[in-house]
Amino acid sequence: MTNETIKLNMDDCRRLTGKSLLWEKPGSILDAFVSGIDKEQVVNQWSIYVKQLLKEVNWAAQSITFRIFEDGVSLAISAPMDALYAACEINETAWNLTYEHLTYGDNNLKNDQNAVTISYRETVEKIKQTIAAELNPKLIHLLALAQHNNTPYLVDDDDFSLGYGVTCQTWSVFDLPEPETINWQQYHKIPLAFVTGTNGKSTSVRIMSQIIKASGKCCGVTSTDFIRVGENIIDYGDYSGPGGARMLLRHPDSEFGVLEVARGGILRRGLPIDHVDAALITNIASDHLGQYGINTVEALATVKAVVAKSLSTGTLVLNADDHYLVELAPSLKVKKCWFSLNENNPVIQAHKAEGGAVCFARGDNLIYSDNLENECILVNVNDVPMTLNGAAKHNIQNALGAIGLAKTLGVDNIFIVNALTSFSSNIDDNPGRGNQFEINGAKIVMDFAHNVHSMDAMANTTANMPAKRKYLMLSHAGDRSDNEIIDMTKSALKMQPDVLVTAELTDYLRGRALGEIPKLMAETAKAYGMSEENILFTDSPVTGTQTIIKQLEADDLALLMVLSDRDEVVELLKTS
Repeated sequence: MTNETIKLNMDDCRRLTGKSLLWEKPGSILDAFVSGIDKEQVVNQWSIYVKQLLKEVNWAAQSITFRIFEDGVSLAISAPMDALYAACEINETAWNLTYEHLTYGDNNLKNDQNAVTISYRETVEKIKQTIAAELNPKLIHLLALAQHNNTPYLVDDDDFSLGYGVTCQTWSVFDLPEPETINWQQYHKIPLAFVTGTNGKSTSVRIMSQIIKASGKCCGVTSTDFIRVGENIIDYGDYSGPGGARMLLRHPDSEFGVLEVARGGILRRGLPIDHVDAALITNIASDHLGQYGINTVEALATVKAVVAKSLSTGTLVLNADDHYLVELAPSLKVKKCWFSLNENNPVIQAHKAEGGAVCFARGDNLIYSDNLENECILVNVNDVPMTLNGAAKHNIQNALGAIGLAKTLGVDNIFIVNALTSFSSNIDDNPGRGNQFEINGAKIVMDFAHNVHSMDAMANTTANMPAKRKYLMLSHAGDRSDNEIIDMTKSALKMQPDVLVTAELTDYLRGRALGEIPKLMAETAKAYGMSEENILFTDSPVTGTQTIIKQLEADDLALLMVLSDRDEVVELLKTS
């Protein structure tokens, strides 16, 4: 093996603030791509350097861990909560030293422009200065006291809080209270749940919000779309990470919290908070693979399952129709509630026989059981608007998951039923997810499915809906591979449309040429059996929607996959 064959490229180094895929400690994690050398040799060399650096800064008590994946390694070190930036410096320095040692060895070819020259003593001194600047012993003492008193707390770069909701009190980390002045018993928790999965997260969060509202409590929710407390939107944007959780839990009106937890947030920072009362995993499917060393669906499942680490006594609600979750479940040593579209699902039957909690469909009825003698019919599918009289199988699953989560949290049946029978797939209750409109006697369904799993759900839903003529509008972002675009197009075509309208996303070409993606969709559709005259090309989702509206007649059905210009499309549908 020659030096030229070795490739060691650091991808990212970041702080871990919560329980994560690798472990449950705060610290720093570094991801790197590795080829041309045994990955264990890389980990071992990094371990030598990082332990040496930890000793240099008097952190010998801290620990290290790692994960080897297909094309690289993840390397983590633990650190005090007031020294996470310094931990990143240590991790990067250890990696740079590893790079130099393994790439150049004793020759140390400094004439190579890629060489990482390190003044060791100077670097160590800079790290010590960073630690000294970050040092906040009073904060560390308060964190320890909060844990000792079982008092909920939140901490970030600027603020430290005790209690959630109305009992929350916040101080600047630079102006902390004296420990003896704190009445630890005045700060309380609120009921909390995590929701994760590949698809259905936001819908499940919104259903749960309706359920909690029906029970008379003010529910705060975080999601990839917004953060909301009660009926008030605090802000729009992706709040599925720790920042959104802190905003919600510090809000005085929050009496209950349902937190959407996305893959990216878990991998970047870890879980938003350490402890919740219950968690739901909706499903696992291929999406966003190749980031942070997560290259397979099986690995993605382990990322989603990190939410189980937040459950000391709580229950994990799982989809028994998802084989990735079924295979992973035995390794999750927590109390479980399973749900399924099929009463005869073997996982449901086995768990029910053991007296475990299950939720399932029997005919058109959704049923919950928490022991062999206690079975309750909650609601008929046809009375749940978002299921479209049973056509939207994915929303039946979402309803079952929400039932399991709500029952786990002790919510009465009447509130669950009230919420499910009033929650609709409209732009108000569930924006962007299967929203329904009617124009000229024709039905229109709008969604922004963006992976094969979610495309399948919407295509199968509309395939089950009767119509005289069916229209499909489809678009894709340019950062998807050709194979991904082809697969998603094939999934959408399961709707069996009579007319396909392709919409260019000019703001999301991401390196592709104009017309390249519509052409790829059209070729896929023709291979699927569609005639060329039934494939139309438009320059945007708005234009595509206008094209379809002009052709709609009574009893037609249109499925609009809207990935951009959603507000404009919604306004067009509402005013046509």
